[in-house]
Amino acid sequence: MNPASLEPIIRELIASKREGDYWDFKVKPHDNKADLLHDVLCLANSLHQGDRFLIFGVEDHANGATTVGLDPTKSRKTQADYLDFLAGQQFAGGNRPALKLVPLVLYGLEVEVLIIADRPVKPYWLTEDYVEGKRRVRQHIYTRDGDRNTAMDKSADLVLVEKMWQQRFGMDVLPMERMRQLLHEPAGWEVDFDSKSDAYHRSFPAYQVKLSATELFWEAYNYSFPNRNAFLGTAEFFYNATKLFELEYVKLDEMRLLLPSPAIKQVLLLGREMWYHYYNRSTPAGDFLAFLTAKRPGMESRGSKAPFLVFRDQDEQQAFHNYLDAHQEQLADALPGLSAQLAAQEIARDGYSPVIDLLEIDQIGQLYSAWRSSTDYFKPAIRLEKFD
Repeated sequence: MNPASLEPIIRELIASKREGDYWDFKVKPHDNKADLLHDVLCLANSLHQGDRFLIFGVEDHANGATTVGLDPTKSRKTQADYLDFLAGQQFAGGNRPALKLVPLVLYGLEVEVLIIADRPVKPYWLTEDYVEGKRRVRQHIYTRDGDRNTAMDKSADLVLVEKMWQQRFGMDVLPMERMRQLLHEPAGWEVDFDSKSDAYHRSFPAYQVKLSATELFWEAYNYSFPNRNAFLGTAEFFYNATKLFELEYVKLDEMRLLLPSPAIKQVLLLGREMWYHYYNRSTPAGDFLAFLTAKRPGMESRGSKAPFLVFRDQDEQQAFHNYLDAHQEQLADALPGLSAQLAAQEIARDGYSPVIDLLEIDQIGQLYSAWRSSTDYFKPAIRLEKFD
């Protein structure tokens, strides 16, 4: 979640003048790390479906939930500090909450939001007590119910713990949502698409993926690989005998690289229509991409990479479009790489004139790489203080 999409959410929570089961206001970051750990555990184990927020720089709701901001003259803990701290704690099964620190400016004041990601792996708990001063976080399962955390010396009510386990094992979601969750657990599947056309989850064998037969197809991006032969098929996703959904898939470089068929996006740049291929990780195709690329994260085959962009969600894609629009001069000056030039020459020799130009895709890809490396919210904050 980037600052642009996070800001209206936080503004709305502050305007509510209350706290809830997935957000908590703090006038400043924690002085005592036991209190921090307790807050993180409570929010991470909340039954809320969605990300959770520790919002620093806002008064407690009992004091009006007023935005007071953080002192800009004082050093602050960075995202790396928070992650290092959690990494040093003994969590059951090594299963730790995922955190992200995002700075915002609200009403001219600096605030920070520690996002605790919504992951279907709760409950989280410690296997060793953590103590600082008189504060002790025990080997209990904590949670947040409404605007109240489980007390440090207590455990969450049994009925809430049971619901956590139900979420973990997908017993509280519909089969389609559960399938999407399981696709992010590729190690749990019995799968070998090199020699078989179907796969199933070993712990939940009712969930299956079946690949159809393929047929030759043509796209300009086929020429990005040493062998231009590519094949198109359909992947069907089943729960028992019920088909939950289906997606097209492609086998590139003479069946060496298996990927979901990418989506296509048109953008108006440099006074003309330009196109690129992409995946949105928040969609079923994004889930399938995570499943297929678990062992090949670079989307590569024999040293050649698929010219496909990847976005976390539509908000992130829009942020990239804004970047493109603001950097059209750099786009015009971008020189397509040698591989793209050679591929375009081969396409021309074969007599094709595709609407989607590999040279333009390469130019857009260069700005995508620059955007990824320069966008603030993809880089950790400057380290100002060691969180030890």
